Amino acid sequence: MPNPSTAVEGCVEPVDHSKIKVEEQGRKAVFLNPDRVLIKKVIVDGCLIRDAKLRADYIVSKPAVVDVIVELKGKDVPHARDQIIATLPVWLAHPPFSPKIAGLIVCTRSPLSTSELQNMKAKALIRHKLWLEVDENGRKEYEFSTFEQIP
Repeated sequence: MPNPSTAVEGCVEPVDHSKIKVEEQGRKAVFLNPDRVLIKKVIVDGCLIRDAKLRADYIVSKPAVVDVIVELKGKDVPHARDQIIATLPVWLAHPPFSPKIAGLIVCTRSPLSTSELQNMKAKALIRHKLWLEVDENGRKEYEFSTFEQIP
């Protein structure tokens, strides 16, 4: 059986750009990296996870600080949440991972109300210790500190 860490290696792109972008089908997330530290961009969909129905698109990792599981979605935010949550145990089975893990959903629009989104985020935090951000327009640029808010 292959070493789990080795299986991840082929799915990781180490980058040290000032802006790290992940994109798929016109949706994108941009992470700011002003100090140009080494960031791991992990392709989840079709690489780290090939056979599961539920899987996120990417993991953007600032090693030893925070890993962000990213799902680039149209409008089905609850499904995107489920994809991130399903990716979490797979990522945790492939050390090393950071002490804090968060999720980011980038969608074209959300049919959920503000209170429904807040409720969804609170449940993800309580049940999975997962800080969850939802970006409804995909125009934001993220600092890793945004995702370090996990208690």
